[in-house]
Amino acid sequence: MSDILQLKIEAVLQEGDAHLLRLAVGTEKLAAVFPLSPESFGAIADDTVSLLDQFIYRFTKLQDAMGTRLFPALVSMITGNDDPRPFIDTLNQLERAGIISSVETWQTLRVLRNNLAHDYPDSKAQCAATLNMLFVQWHQLEAMFISAKTYYKEKLLPHT
Repeated sequence: MSDILQLKIEAVLQEGDAHLLRLAVGTEKLAAVFPLSPESFGAIADDTVSLLDQFIYRFTKLQDAMGTRLFPALVSMITGNDDPRPFIDTLNQLERAGIISSVETWQTLRVLRNNLAHDYPDSKAQCAATLNMLFVQWHQLEAMFISAKTYYKEKLLPHT
């Protein structure tokens, strides 16, 4: 394993740990407002909006770090090949290695995240439903990150 690849992976793991911590703290503070209805979503207090924004931001940043840096680096280490590959091939390789539970789960989380990236002020029902799903399912992203971290430390990190 190259030292550069190892440094990249360890940097993204450290970043991911920070995002997970903020997600855990944020969801604990937000638990009282979930599940959201279209009415409660429209009446959220400003401090709660800030917490929701942080939750969405941290989820997005964690998923981006995993998808753009962690997953490709892990697959490069597993296959011994760092040639560019379609992301679906990366996900399939991670699923075969048991690092992620399923490609479909990743894609579902990505769709939820993309739904939130588009601000539809006239669709409080859609926003509330998407946030409710993400609030329940973000732990699946957490599990994928932890699994990737464990796999790296136990199977790919050189032990001296």
